[in-house]
Amino acid sequence: MAEKIALPGRLRVILPAIVLGLGVIVGLYYGIDYWIYTTQHVVTDDARVKGLMVSVAPKVGGTVRALHVGEGSVVQKDDVLLELYSTDYELQFEETQARVDMVAFQLKELREEVQLDSKRARDQIAHARAEHAAKQSALAEERTALEIETEQVQNQLAEAEAALKEAESTVAEMQGQVRSAENNWERVSTLSDEGIVSATNREDAQDDLAQAAARLSAAQERVAQLQARLDSALTSQKNIQVRRHRVQKLKDEVEKAFASVRLAETEGERSQVRQERINILEAQLKEARAKRDLAERNVGKTVLRSPIAGVISRKRVEEGQVVQKGQPVLVIGDPHDVWILANIKESYIRDVAVGKPVDIQVDAYPSREFRGTVDTIGHAAISEFALFPPTGSFTKVEQRIPVQITVADADGLLKPGMMVEIGIVKD
Repeated sequence: MAEKIALPGRLRVILPAIVLGLGVIVGLYYGIDYWIYTTQHVVTDDARVKGLMVSVAPKVGGTVRALHVGEGSVVQKDDVLLELYSTDYELQFEETQARVDMVAFQLKELREEVQLDSKRARDQIAHARAEHAAKQSALAEERTALEIETEQVQNQLAEAEAALKEAESTVAEMQGQVRSAENNWERVSTLSDEGIVSATNREDAQDDLAQAAARLSAAQERVAQLQARLDSALTSQKNIQVRRHRVQKLKDEVEKAFASVRLAETEGERSQVRQERINILEAQLKEARAKRDLAERNVGKTVLRSPIAGVISRKRVEEGQVVQKGQPVLVIGDPHDVWILANIKESYIRDVAVGKPVDIQVDAYPSREFRGTVDTIGHAAISEFALFPPTGSFTKVEQRIPVQITVADADGLLKPGMMVEIGIVKD
């Protein structure tokens, strides 16, 4: 009976020792294994899962008319997430479209008007220039005719005056001869009556008188003809004055035609002024179309679509709520686009290289080990990006360098924000 009572007492001493020994052995095993692991890997628990998280915000403000998703909803790219009331934006679009139509109509009318005015101006200019040229030609012809006629009349007048003067001199000479013949005939007639001269002499004196009278009559007729010729030349000289008046009239008509040309050209210049108005309307039409296109895009922006395929992680809006332009309303995460961001102490960063394998232990899945690869190594310590950098007295603190790790075969199990432990194979 005493032996049965003593045995449990020894067991109480032996069993703890055995358990303690086993614990030490197990601890040494795992400790040595961890030590060996750490000699071959860079290990840290300052790591967490990161993922593509897109904050979605409307590009226009308004009241939410319909919300088509909730937290946890699976969406595809371009799926409709929510809709805003679009009445105001549709009215703006209709207003800007009306403005475009009005300016386009004004521009079309002005272009047609300018086209007609330009054609009319060109026709008027052509007609005025043709009339001006015709008047100039008529003036040149009339001036040439005036010069020729003036020269002819002056020559005729000079010739007529010279011939008349010569004829008058001849008449005066013939008159002297007639008086001499008359005196001779009277003398011979007296002597014949006295019987001093013969009848033959009397007849000769009478013939001489008749011949002298005939020559005087011919000379006087010649003077009358030359006087008529001179009168005709003087009449022609008066006609020259009429022609000169005609030349002056044509000169005035030429100046008037030139004024008509300038007036027609001025009308053409007015068409250029209208062309400037066309340029202004074209600029206004371009501006109106830009506003119309902006209003049309705003109508389309009242429908908010998903930029990526993923899952709604956060919903910050409800139907009927008024949202502002750029206000975040939804957060979409892509469960297949995740990575690990580990902060490695600067004293170990020399053992890390891009492309090295990584062992990943996730707290949420302790029985599963994930594999990864070093993708990038940061070029600055995370303290450089702190919101409030350290100031004041200096205290040396070991810094950490961010290292991004890609994960293979995550199967959508890793969620952004999960804590993980990683072991990077040393370089």
